[in-house]
Amino acid sequence: MLSLFWLGAVFSAYLGYRLHDWWVPVAVAGVVAAGQFALLQMAAGGGGPIVQLIGFSLMDLVMFYATFGIGRTLGQRLQQRRKGVR
Repeated sequence: MLSLFWLGAVFSAYLGYRLHDWWVPVAVAGVVAAGQFALLQMAAGGGGPIVQLIGFSLMDLVMFYATFGIGRTLGQRLQQRRKGVR
């Protein structure tokens, strides 16, 4: 599950760097949460701890928005440098 988290964070930063819209981290968090849900279902059997899944989903959303913002800032700075604007 941790690899899904970091993979989503890196992908979110890349999409921010490519200057996508604000809803992209939500979509990435949704996909990662679905993957984490599937892994929890396989590991826990039937019931699965829903509180743990909610915690992971919130952590994913916060982290993905943060890395998206960092990537977006870097992308905007690079775009400004290419245009010659300071």
